[in-house]
Amino acid sequence: MITLIEPPGGKRGVSPTSRSHNHLLGISGDDDIDQNDLDVSDDYSDDSKSFIKKIDGLLVGTSNSGDFSEQWRREFSERPSWCDADMTLQQIKRGKAVGNRPSLYSRSFIQKVLYMLGSSVQRRALIVVFTVVLLFAVCCYGLQFVRIETDIVKLWVAKGGRLDEELNFLSKVEGNNTFNDDSGRESGLDGRFQVVIQVPEEDGQNVLNQHNLLEHVRVMEEIASFQVAVSGVNWTLSDICFKPPTPDIDPLSIANNYASIISHIIPCIWITPIDCFWEGAKAIGPHPPVKQSSLGLASLLFSSLDDVDIVSWSNINPTALVKDIEMLGAFGNINSFFNRADIGKGYLDRWCIDPLDPDCPKAAPNHFNFCGLMQRFLSYAKKNGIHITEEKHDSQPDEDTMDFDFLFDSRKKRSIITSSKLSANETSHTYNGDTAKLHTSGYPEIRNQDLKNNGQTTSRTVAPRVEAEFSEEASCMRYRKSFAEWMKDNPEKWHEFLNQTEFPSIPDFGKVMNGGCRGFAKGVMSWPQDLIVGGAKKVNGHLISAEALQSVILVSSPHDVYLRFKDSSKGNVKEGLNLTEWNLSEAEKVIISWQRKFTQMLYDHEMNEMVDSKTGRKHRRIHPLASTSIADMLEEFCQFNYTIILVGYLLMLIYAVQSQMKVHNCKLTSSSCMGLAFAGVLTVTFASISGLGFATWCGIEFNAATTQVVPFLTLGIGVDNMFLLLHNYHSVLDSVRKNEIGVLMKETGMSVVMTSFNNILSFLAGTLLPIPALRSFCAQTSILLTFNLVAILTIYPAIISLDLRRRRSSRRDIFCCCIAEDPVPLEKNYSIVKPHLQHIKIVGDTVASYHNLYPLNYQEDEVESTVKAWRLRAFLRNHYVPFLKNFTVKVVILTACFAMFCGGICGMYKASYGLELSDVLPEHTAPAAFLKARDKYFSFYPMFAVIKGPDTDYPNVQHKIDNYRNQIAKSKYVVKVNGEASEKYWLSLLRTWLKELQATFEQAIEQRKIDEQVFMNMSSDVSSISSNLTERELLALRLICSYGNTFNCNNRVGKIRLVDASNTINVEGFYNYVTAWYNLDSIMYHVSQASFIPPPPRWTDENTTGLIPPCKPFVYSQIPFYLTGLTDTPVILDMIKEIRAVCDDFALKGLSNFPSGIAFTFWEQYIHLRWNLIYAIGVIALSVFCFITIILLNPWAAGIITVILLVMTVELAGFLGLAGIKLNPVSAVTIITAVGIGVEFTAHVVLAFLTSLGSRNDRMALCIDRVFVPVIHGALSTLLGIIMLAFSEFEFVVKYFFVVMSALIVIGAINGLVLLPVLVSLIGPSCEVTPVDGSNRLCPPPPILSRKKRRRAAVESQTHRRNISDDSNTATLGPEISSTVLLLDPARTAPSGGGIRVNSHARSVSAHINSQNYSSSAHYESLNC
Repeated sequence: MITLIEPPGGKRGVSPTSRSHNHLLGISGDDDIDQNDLDVSDDYSDDSKSFIKKIDGLLVGTSNSGDFSEQWRREFSERPSWCDADMTLQQIKRGKAVGNRPSLYSRSFIQKVLYMLGSSVQRRALIVVFTVVLLFAVCCYGLQFVRIETDIVKLWVAKGGRLDEELNFLSKVEGNNTFNDDSGRESGLDGRFQVVIQVPEEDGQNVLNQHNLLEHVRVMEEIASFQVAVSGVNWTLSDICFKPPTPDIDPLSIANNYASIISHIIPCIWITPIDCFWEGAKAIGPHPPVKQSSLGLASLLFSSLDDVDIVSWSNINPTALVKDIEMLGAFGNINSFFNRADIGKGYLDRWCIDPLDPDCPKAAPNHFNFCGLMQRFLSYAKKNGIHITEEKHDSQPDEDTMDFDFLFDSRKKRSIITSSKLSANETSHTYNGDTAKLHTSGYPEIRNQDLKNNGQTTSRTVAPRVEAEFSEEASCMRYRKSFAEWMKDNPEKWHEFLNQTEFPSIPDFGKVMNGGCRGFAKGVMSWPQDLIVGGAKKVNGHLISAEALQSVILVSSPHDVYLRFKDSSKGNVKEGLNLTEWNLSEAEKVIISWQRKFTQMLYDHEMNEMVDSKTGRKHRRIHPLASTSIADMLEEFCQFNYTIILVGYLLMLIYAVQSQMKVHNCKLTSSSCMGLAFAGVLTVTFASISGLGFATWCGIEFNAATTQVVPFLTLGIGVDNMFLLLHNYHSVLDSVRKNEIGVLMKETGMSVVMTSFNNILSFLAGTLLPIPALRSFCAQTSILLTFNLVAILTIYPAIISLDLRRRRSSRRDIFCCCIAEDPVPLEKNYSIVKPHLQHIKIVGDTVASYHNLYPLNYQEDEVESTVKAWRLRAFLRNHYVPFLKNFTVKVVILTACFAMFCGGICGMYKASYGLELSDVLPEHTAPAAFLKARDKYFSFYPMFAVIKGPDTDYPNVQHKIDNYRNQIAKSKYVVKVNGEASEKYWLSLLRTWLKELQATFEQAIEQRKIDEQVFMNMSSDVSSISSNLTERELLALRLICSYGNTFNCNNRVGKIRLVDASNTINVEGFYNYVTAWYNLDSIMYHVSQASFIPPPPRWTDENTTGLIPPCKPFVYSQIPFYLTGLTDTPVILDMIKEIRAVCDDFALKGLSNFPSGIAFTFWEQYIHLRWNLIYAIGVIALSVFCFITIILLNPWAAGIITVILLVMTVELAGFLGLAGIKLNPVSAVTIITAVGIGVEFTAHVVLAFLTSLGSRNDRMALCIDRVFVPVIHGALSTLLGIIMLAFSEFEFVVKYFFVVMSALIVIGAINGLVLLPVLVSLIGPSCEVTPVDGSNRLCPPPPILSRKKRRRAAVESQTHRRNISDDSNTATLGPEISSTVLLLDPARTAPSGGGIRVNSHARSVSAHINSQNYSSSAHYESLNC
């Protein structure tokens, strides 16, 4: 401090202002403050005075400048309200300054609370650490209850919205159906889709060829025959697949004994391209195969099974088989179903992919007649020396049938003869008719057998012509496979013994598959082309090529699988299954086990072992996906990756420790804070772990975002506050020597609290997004940040207070046992004694003005010489601050930032919606590969139009339901066949069934089998009705007479029609008809996927009661559709809006309905995403504005911060669009959190600017000098915290968190440290406090003394005044152009608090200051600053 002596010519007496000189010399005087002297101004009313006095009593006068060093006082003179709002208010009350009192009162209150907190923590450091750690440890206990949610629906379906309500309705309905379904019949509700996609060996190749199609056949066969063992029972696809139920069979008939075999033969319903061909029958099995011998005696009666050893869809005529079975007894309505479903010959009349397959049926369009050409081939082979391998056959009959073969041997012989004749007629080859020797060694069916007849043995002989035909047939059977193999291996030699017209006919695959394929029931199972082939190319409407094949396997719900095996009397018998332990959970276990092993089997398939020559990776050709695949993958990757977390935290530790390291002579100094940095990272880590445990206690579920992102994000944000505390820790130690932690918290805690609360608020605002996964992520992050804040305000200050003891004892950092050789004094205290005791140095120099003596930034002037040129602070002072002060630079920066803002707006317009499921899964995993293949080649999604009840009056809204379906079917996205929706639906099928019965009944009336008068008074017991009526005629009669709970034929027979001319089902008996259709035409009901809930009651036509009971009104029914063309999110949103519009329109018309399906479940959120995003950003921006306004009580400063935050948000959103990152709920969260995280870059700058003194340019320089370093540390630490996200296996974590958060940090740094300083230098808020003398400094108030000390100081002051008046030789006077300065050496032994530190950097001082311009008191107080 420079001490000026009275100028020459001045009066030696006591001046009116001489009291202030005493304080300058460290002597107590009248300017020392008593708390009672801080009175309220007279400008206020009495009530206001009373209120303000109370506030003053609480918030003003508790801080004493005497407790601080000169260095702190100089800091206060530049940033008074930053250092101590209480002292600032003291100066305002003393009339030294004016300012924003409400803001200072608020600041004083916060600083007082933080000071008390810090002081308390310092006094009880160990107790605080133990208590808080104990509480955090209790929270950590909750981690053992962690539950990771992997259900995609639960993660991504918006809560509280329309979709959530609809899904809750479905869940409620399913629950009621599970526990209240007494019908025992499968509903088909909640089925699951398993998908297999096959791609070519190289991209772009055509898969519509024999090789690829046969590969697909083999894959489907493997899937169908694949078994999984659960609880000691082997399960196959046929056990759990979606398929028509076993028809009702008369329990007294012989057919009932074969119900289990019949159930096994009923095929699964799947959607596959191989259904276009005969080979599709190989896949549907049945698996395991059914041997003819297992049919026992009945098999001998089935002519449709002649020459069939294995009963399979590849070799049976299903219609003929059903007719054979019906001979054994009543077989329900299955024959009618076969006719209406157009099952016909099944697969026997379809094209063969490989016409050279020996089993290709004769009815196939391209059947190759091996038997007709066999003799020609054998002759050719003998002539050319071709070795032909004979096919071996088992010569022993099956033990189960050997006792019955002889009964029907003649029938088999006739079948062979007929087959031989047909074979001869199917070829142009002419046989010579010569008798050939009969070869019987390998063909037991046609060998000579002994027939036992009344104890006599008769030898059977065969006519020569028959033996010849047998010989041809035997040769065909023996050499057929060898013939086929030779043909496949030698296509170039066909012409040597075949005519061109006899060559095998390879189908035109594009022509056969054009428009799609048909399932085994051609009339009701139509698979559109878009569902089964991908990457299709057409020429003139004809399919010529495709790049992928897709098969969809339908799996039943656990409820249906449970019902399927619950009652063994229905024919579904599972060997080894313990029915007493069979329940829903076991059924679900079976399904999940099969799905998982199904996908694993195809993951490891040999077709996936090919290595791509370009990438060196395995090229997957088979892509499976089950409903469990994504959940399993998410569960696997939702586990904490402790290796990455450990590496990330180690990097943070290294950075933190290195940034706080100070060495001298290659040794750590006592001022080094490496230990504190290490402890800070551990504190934040422990707080984060505790926060996760507390979140678990709160019931918040974990997901991929929690495990992959939250640990790094909270670490990066949490250590920012640590760096703020450490940055001010050093300066506080030089400023005060008691309650250091309280002062540290008072000065730094304001920034910590303000930024932390804004971060917490921003993530809480993220919970406004209705997506559960993001709500959980934001809620967990908010909790973790809260725990970090608590730890930073309690545990970490306690640790700092412990480190303070080390520093006081001058012990080295880390190595506390070592004493530093160069101890750095914690405080620099100076004292002034009488001038004649000091060593006097006189320096003469010219002084231009007062301001040349004291640079604006006194602290900078003092320490500048100690700052290394390569340090960041030197760069700021020497280059960056002057750079920003340049007006031209300001214009350039504003222009560049405005261009960034405009670019952000343009990027926002370019941004597109979407979050592909393939992005959510880890790269290079099998499920991700499947999703990419599906996104590339297929755009198929199933959907259902759900009709809600029970208030829907189905009988009277039939046509409204028809119109509802037709309107949805008009959508360009709905798959159509012949202009209608591809899938049949229940009301249409019911109507068709009733029309058939109506026609049958009318025909019976025409045949006079029914007399209206006879049936007019018929009782409800139909057992007495004439037996001349068939079952269907009697059923029609019962339907006509049943309405509600009434059975009455009066005036109804011949007058009431089941379906009238307007296509309306009779309203009165509607629910009765549904009951009959549900029970008697159950296969069609199952195909319709109607899923009635509650299901109609169980009823059979064998019930003698005439009344057919009505079903209850449906709470739930559905209409199936298939959607296609859904290539990306905008298209899907267009479809959703279109379908939703139809549904809403009919809902207004009284038909309660809604659409359901994957597309609606996962993409409907995007319809409201933009509004939700704007709403969330608006809420958080308003919250930030209000919070900062309340804290600072300065709307202008809060407004500037909010504007910069919104600019950052726009620029970040624009970056997403320009970088090709789609807008979705994940990126929406990062945009929302940008508002909170951006506070880290803005609030510190504005607060430092607001609390500084001087012009806007000077205050901008001071705020940069104050906060630039900790803000940069915070930015780098946040970046370092998230850098490990770049190594995540989740593409969406890298793209939507690492890239976006990194961009946010860069954008935040540019706006917070470049744009904002320029902006506040031009239009920044005014100072919170302004000195009344117009200077750029505000001195701290004099020390506050007690009354006793005040009286003693007054006496000493009077004595000292006399000494001053007697001393006239205290300076050497020079010319007026010169100045004389006494440079006083510091008194090293004097006590602190009253001394003055000499400014070693002052070159000269004016010896004469005009007393007219400066009052003596103001002059000396300015020097004391």
